[in-house]
Amino acid sequence: MAENTHGLLWDIVEQTKCKPGWTFNLVSDKEGNKTLHITISGVNNYDHSKPFVVTHCHPVPMATYNEKSWKRWILEQCLRTMNHELGESLRFGPNEERPFAPMHGPGEDPYTIHEWRPETDALTTQDGSIRKGPV
Repeated sequence: MAENTHGLLWDIVEQTKCKPGWTFNLVSDKEGNKTLHITISGVNNYDHSKPFVVTHCHPVPMATYNEKSWKRWILEQCLRTMNHELGESLRFGPNEERPFAPMHGPGEDPYTIHEWRPETDALTTQDGSIRKGPV
């Protein structure tokens, strides 16, 4: 079995830059598991008048990626981070509804986009009628 290429990832992360206020670090725990930390210094998405610093932690896969593949993986983690931040910040109407707010609870993937909609939306057919749901 080939060795992982985490050493290459360390070198790439040290040179990674993105948006103003974004920093990147690779962290290793006692067991050798690695996590990419993307730290954003900005504002609170629920009160833009308050400064806020948040670190998004992305587990590093055991992989034998080459340089281009690790760079693509970092890009994908940046996009996941942006999905999260936009989901918190994007709001609509006078009540500032946030239909794409990320799930922060235990067992949830906070980087998956969810849209809050009633179950009838899933049961509505193309002609506008509502089919019977699961019993």
